Amino acid sequence: MLASLPPTSNLFNSSPAGRWSSRIQIPINDQPLIQKFVRFYQEQGRRTFKESLERSRFYVPIMTEILECHGVPPEMISVVMVESAFQRNASHKGAGGYWQLLAPTARAMGLRVDGWVDERRDPIKSTRAAAKYLRSFYEQFDSWTLALAAYNAGGGSVQSALRRSRANDFWELSKRGRLPSLTRHYVPKVLAAMHIMQNLEKHGFKSPGQFSNYDYESIWVQAPLKLEQVAQWIDVPMTQLQELNPSLRLDTLPPDSGYALRLPSGGRDKFDIAFEDHFRK
Repeated sequence: MLASLPPTSNLFNSSPAGRWSSRIQIPINDQPLIQKFVRFYQEQGRRTFKESLERSRFYVPIMTEILECHGVPPEMISVVMVESAFQRNASHKGAGGYWQLLAPTARAMGLRVDGWVDERRDPIKSTRAAAKYLRSFYEQFDSWTLALAAYNAGGGSVQSALRRSRANDFWELSKRGRLPSLTRHYVPKVLAAMHIMQNLEKHGFKSPGQFSNYDYESIWVQAPLKLEQVAQWIDVPMTQLQELNPSLRLDTLPPDSGYALRLPSGGRDKFDIAFEDHFRK
């Protein structure tokens, strides 16, 4: 079974310089912990930060656009730098994907997570979910630093800390020890990455160069096809289909509920012909 989906073309070809630096919405003050993590990224963590920047070329344009569409500052992309270093297969304590969402949270934000599909690994869908999650915390606490704290520790933990301390500021909560130690370090770490990403050269990092295009078209398929088979039909490397469909766990379309298969731009006609021929036999 096939169904047409609107053509999708996400084309970006812009320089990292100024991608978010001209639209800064989160003030970064001169807190000692922020400066400590800036130095860490420049020294012990330099190699990892450089590798993360290089991987970010594939995702920054589409992710920042999604963040802005949901009312989240584009510089919040630094959360991905800290959480997963732009690696979709990153996993820690049950969290997964680019934004390291727990499965229950991901499902609550509208993502599919099961044995066939894990949309936390999809850069577009996971960013929409994370943006909704972050925005909900901002609307609750009216502060992006507190939203970051809630993203790490949970909204209930932050709400309880605010109530017990009668403070209304992350730094005051942190100073009083009202938040978990991990969270007290998490927020400055994200802000440090944000600070560096706003001016890479000043902090000794080179721009990763031109952002890559993310260009595809989608078709709804309700048939248990293997990506290897689809790759042969449209004459592209299987790795290209894997990159466009990272949420597929088994390189096979789920047999039960259908799947919005992404194809390289221009591959739709070949797929339609091959699909009809395959099921006519």
